[in-house]
Formats: sequence, structure tokens, C-alpha cells
Amino acid sequence: MGYIDYSKEPRSEIAFVDMKSFYASIECVERGLHPLNTSLCVMSRADNSSGLILASSPMFKKVFGKGNVGRAYELPLDVKTRKFNYFRAKEAGLPTHPKFVSYIENWAKRTFIVPPRMDLYIQKNLEIQKVFQDYAAINDIHPYSIDEAFIDLTQSLNYFIPNKTIRVPLAHIFISIISCSAFLILHNPILSRGLGLCPKC
Repeated sequence: MGYIDYSKEPRSEIAFVDMKSFYASIECVERGLHPLNTSLCVMSRADNSSGLILASSPMFKKVFGKGNVGRAYELPLDVKTRKFNYFRAKEAGLPTHPKFVSYIENWAKRTFIVPPRMDLYIQKNLEIQKVFQDYAAINDIHPYSIDEAFIDLTQSLNYFIPNKTIRVPLAHIFISIISCSAFLILHNPILSRGLGLCPKC
């Protein structure tokens, strides 16, 4: 079998866009809060300990050590009283000294625990799809989920920016328009999705 020079094969420019903590980011923006600096959790049935965590902001994850999808009783705080949950802390191997307890309770008082609003999230997704259409034809936009999409920018980049050395700045401009998102261009969808963009926020 002969050697195949893949450099001579056609190459596409496939962008993968991932909205960070999508539901939580929307809830922050709707309240005029910074999505990255605010502790916010989108939780169904927040009135009881079995409440399901659907999404949380990066700050919530950092403070309480809990990512997307989980239960209220897994948190080191009582969602009703916002007091430190000693039982859960010991169960999770967390410290229980006064300094840590104070840290958790202070953040708990400032944390927003809000119910999901799926209609709003769908509306925002549609608005984002319209922004994508400023950069690519509708047939080149392929939603992957409510907060992720593939965009084939090959034709757009070839038309607007034939000089490939300035394609990276274009990506930076794209990031500045899509609030609180991560953006990556690679040569096929598998690479762009498989490599990931950053630690999942």
C-alpha cells in the first residue's frame, strides 16, 4: 500500500462552540449578574433535599465542589437554611473546622438557587443560532445540543479571509460576541468535539 499524503487532501474548518454552564449563565445574565463571578445553581424541586442540580455556575462549582447534575443533599450546605451540613461534609471527607464552615456559609448566603426555565433557555439558544448565521450559511450550522454546535466555516473563511494567518484573530472576535462560551476550530467534527475546549465549566 502506497504512502498517502494527507496534506494534499481537502481540509475543512469546523468550529465547535460550547456554551459554558448554559442554563446557569443565562440565569445570571437575566439578573444582571456576572456569569463567572456569581454563585448560582439551577435546581428543580429546590424546596427539598432531593432537588436535582441541572446546572451551576463556575463559581458555584469552585466553592461547593459540585458540578452539573447532582442532588441537593450532596452539597455541604442545607439549601433551606443555608447552614453548613456537617453530616454531608464528613461523608464527603470535607473539613469541618470553623474557617471552612464560615467560608461555606458565607458563600451559601450569596448563592442563588433558582428553578429551571426551559422556555427561556430554548429562546436564548435560538438567538445564538441567529448569531451563528452572521458567520456561516444556515446549512453549515449543525446544533449538537442546546448548548453546543458545529459550524462549518470553510466557505466563510475562504470568502472573507483568504489569508489563513489571520484566522485565529477571527476566532477571538467570535468568542467576544458569544458571551461565556468556548470556541475551537479544527479540520473535522470528530477532532473539534473529541479534543474538547477547556475543562468543562
